[in-house]
Amino acid sequence: MSFPNPESPSSGVRVCFDTDDKAWDSFLEGSTLGHFHQSSLWAKAKAVDGWRPVRRVLTRDDRIVGGFQMLEKRGPLGRMGYIYKGPVVEGEEPAVVERVVQAVVETARACAVRALIVQPPDASMMSDPPWSRHGFLPNHLVATISATLVVDLSGGLEEVRKRMRRTTRAEIRQASERGIRVRPGGKEDIALFFSLMADTCERQKSSPSPDRADALQAVWDAFHPSGRARLFLAECEGDTVAGLLCLCFGRRVVAWKRGWSGAYGDRNPNQLVNYEAIKWAVESGYQVFDFDAMDREMAETLLRGDALSDSQKRSRHFINLAYGSRPVLLPASQVYIPSAFLRSCYRLLFSWKHL
Repeated sequence: MSFPNPESPSSGVRVCFDTDDKAWDSFLEGSTLGHFHQSSLWAKAKAVDGWRPVRRVLTRDDRIVGGFQMLEKRGPLGRMGYIYKGPVVEGEEPAVVERVVQAVVETARACAVRALIVQPPDASMMSDPPWSRHGFLPNHLVATISATLVVDLSGGLEEVRKRMRRTTRAEIRQASERGIRVRPGGKEDIALFFSLMADTCERQKSSPSPDRADALQAVWDAFHPSGRARLFLAECEGDTVAGLLCLCFGRRVVAWKRGWSGAYGDRNPNQLVNYEAIKWAVESGYQVFDFDAMDREMAETLLRGDALSDSQKRSRHFINLAYGSRPVLLPASQVYIPSAFLRSCYRLLFSWKHL
């Protein structure tokens, strides 16, 4: 595959296929738009499933000003690409955004993907024209997370506790009084934690993601050596009953995966695990704790100031609201289909959704 050369001697485009790119990761961690999903650490973790990174980094005077990481691999329907939480552009300067979007299109074509799914960073303010002008369409191929819940940690732990529900503070205290203890987990606990994830998914009639313990192990191996993975495990009477795996990147701690055996629910193990993770994040100097997902309709209801329905109050997202978190709507994902024929078929197929 080939990529265009930069046009200006003062700027450049670096193409990288490595799973170790410290300069790019450092740029991401210094940006309010940076996320672990765009990091080379994530590329390293996903390699176990056959995903290959293609990273294009734009520089100005030898300084990174933007770029993206695409993960791609061949599947049953052909080669697919994903750019999740990207592109990341410093200040989202329109001229740089335009160059980056053009680079996204060039990369999709150079890699001969059938389709490329793109979801911009959480706080991105990129307007639509650059995307639609280059042929991007609303994504109806793959489900993506469209809302999340975040806890502001900048005021310290006491400020977080003030925003928590009184009942949740009581449940956290009761968990300790009733024998729940939370300890840090290690590499030797990954298989156990995966079994807790599987237990949770079985109750919810869903499948764990990742779907194998070795894939979860690959994430741990990629992030933990640099201190960017933290596992919290709740124990009671000698049993490990609940856990939370957090990935840390930049100023944010993401509550990425959780699991619960279903036992000792009356002793509130999950509430204590959440609290201990938030407490650790504050003490470690992070500014944001991200629960990683929330029902979009529920988030919109809260942002409008409307009352939640009874079913919404029974959801896990309502439980996560107890920690003083606030809903955040995420940018819509889009799809780029290089083939004009397939793009027309896609338009026809989803015309009922007002493409």
